[in-house]
Amino acid sequence: METTTTCSPGLAALEGGLQQLLLGLRRRLAALYGDRLVKMLLYGSRARGDARSWSDVDILLVLRGPVRPAAEVARTENLLGEVSLRGDVVISCQYVSEEGFDAADSPLVRSARSEGIEV
Repeated sequence: METTTTCSPGLAALEGGLQQLLLGLRRRLAALYGDRLVKMLLYGSRARGDARSWSDVDILLVLRGPVRPAAEVARTENLLGEVSLRGDVVISCQYVSEEGFDAADSPLVRSARSEGIEV
């Protein structure tokens, strides 16, 4: 049986290499976090479509339960480093709780809410 992956309309519009990199990253983060991973959003210049060749890939992970950013960085740094090297891009990842995402009014969360592409 063949498995197909469906993409959101915004994700489908991304360049194929970036789309595949993000889908692979999403699968690996889902394996790492399990049901704690609520959503993964691409935001910033790559989501807006005005990225340059040297632009980083901005990712926001929305996690269930309390989020301690330093602990999340330690948990994901090897995985993100490996994917960054393989894809020849810099992945910049931020972490927020589900409650923080729903209630926060920070510029980062507002940006991810308005321009974010769910992966």
